[in-house]
Amino acid sequence: MEEKQMMTNKQLESELQSLRSKELIYKILTYGCGAGMIFMFFVGMIPIVLILLVVTLFSAYHLSDATSTLKKTLSDNITSSVIKEVLGDDVEYNPWGRINPGSMVFPFSYNTTAGSDHIKAVYNGLNIELGDIELIDEQEFTNEDGITEKNSVTYFKGQWLTCDFGKELAGEVYISEWGRKDRRRMKSNATMDNEQFSKRFCVIADNPQEAFYILTPNMMEYIISMADKIGSLVYISFLRNGKMHVAVKSGCDFFELGKSNFNVEQLRRKFLDELRWFTDIVDTLRVEDTIYRKKEINV
Repeated sequence: MEEKQMMTNKQLESELQSLRSKELIYKILTYGCGAGMIFMFFVGMIPIVLILLVVTLFSAYHLSDATSTLKKTLSDNITSSVIKEVLGDDVEYNPWGRINPGSMVFPFSYNTTAGSDHIKAVYNGLNIELGDIELIDEQEFTNEDGITEKNSVTYFKGQWLTCDFGKELAGEVYISEWGRKDRRRMKSNATMDNEQFSKRFCVIADNPQEAFYILTPNMMEYIISMADKIGSLVYISFLRNGKMHVAVKSGCDFFELGKSNFNVEQLRRKFLDELRWFTDIVDTLRVEDTIYRKKEINV
């Protein structure tokens, strides 16, 4: 079987730019024709509605194809190698896979999830999972004509990390960064000694004393520093079964071009930084001995 030849950086940059242009064109066509179709329906121009429907379906199909091709091109040429560089060879990456969320305290409720870029790895001896995730609340209702419709609200878009430390933790503690209106929806049941931390994060524990075992002065300072660096709302849960969950409400997906100028080296650095923010958390917390259950702790 003939081995596929890798593209040069210049060829890859040209390919990415071409795919992004196609994606943008079909996105404009899809949403533009969709909006026009709705308008024409209300003014009674049914023949034009049918024409716009065909164009909308055509452009939506090609939009999906362009997006998938762009994602695969990034995966084959940049993303997969970046993931192995950071996490090692013992890793599985599925660009279209989805991570399952764990227990977390949010200022909202959700009943549906979506996601992509699912990563499973053994990182420095610890089992981790990581991926993009959306937390969505879907509700069904019956309109005036008796037709059942769905209303969907996405409350969270970002990344989710799950790390299994392999031994029981010292407590069940949830740390949630407050947004502008969240104080009315979340109330701490543990008051920490760090005033800056207490103003910024809601702390909820099964037993308030357990929060002090895990949230040492060093740990609180690290979490503040970590949240400052990412610049997005951060949610963390330490579960007694040995798992830690970290959710970051970044508002975007992993391994995306964003506003990039298609420079391959810049993209590599961007993807490396995205991953290393999460591995830095794992590296720091795995050596924080206070998070693990001690024999003298009775809970």
